[in-house]
Amino acid sequence: MNYVWEAALAADRTGILRETMRYVPVRNGSPYAEVVLENLNISNLEQPEVEVNPLYRFAKVFSSVFDLNREGYEKTRYIFFDIFIQYLVKLDLRQGLSRQEYILRFFLQDMLNGICGETAAQVVNELEKDMIRPLLEQIRKLYYCGSSIYLFRQVMRRLYPDSLVYASNDTQGQILVYVGVKEKEKDQKRLIFLQEMFLPVNYRVHLFWDHHFGIVDVDETMILEEMMLF
Repeated sequence: MNYVWEAALAADRTGILRETMRYVPVRNGSPYAEVVLENLNISNLEQPEVEVNPLYRFAKVFSSVFDLNREGYEKTRYIFFDIFIQYLVKLDLRQGLSRQEYILRFFLQDMLNGICGETAAQVVNELEKDMIRPLLEQIRKLYYCGSSIYLFRQVMRRLYPDSLVYASNDTQGQILVYVGVKEKEKDQKRLIFLQEMFLPVNYRVHLFWDHHFGIVDVDETMILEEMMLF
């Protein structure tokens, strides 16, 4: 970890909100790194405060502000530094963003603002950070392709790795879904959201949570007390 933007991404992985992060200038930082850490090889942050060498990239800006001989207005200078670095982190992370990245961000913002309904906003807000991007990528495909069992199956596999999605051969528009987890209120709302988002409105979905329905000649699904009848 060398730059402040890497520290921000490390905070994302740990679950630390960027709004709570504080960047503090150090007087005796390493001249070879912007972020001052004992171990530069760590990938996660354990606390929101990050010590930064203000002269690593911006000596022309901060050399006079943080001159060792300058005294007074210390609190003001530290606040100014934190504001500057907060802005710099956002600027760094936007460098090289593709059109697709902007589209995904617009999708996310719209959903959090309730454009797709309160349930969608709540589900997306409660999703784990590493699950948001795969979901948004499938929604982008949905925007171009329309409702699709294939996209529903793909997003189910990303959010629930053990899930299985079947299209009924007997009844048109009927979907059987083995979720692979115990039924919880959070997952109930998530499945409602996914059905409404990815499947045609006339499809009927049957959910099987932690027990698969029995399939003749498939021994793994025919274990007594571990299967559902359908």
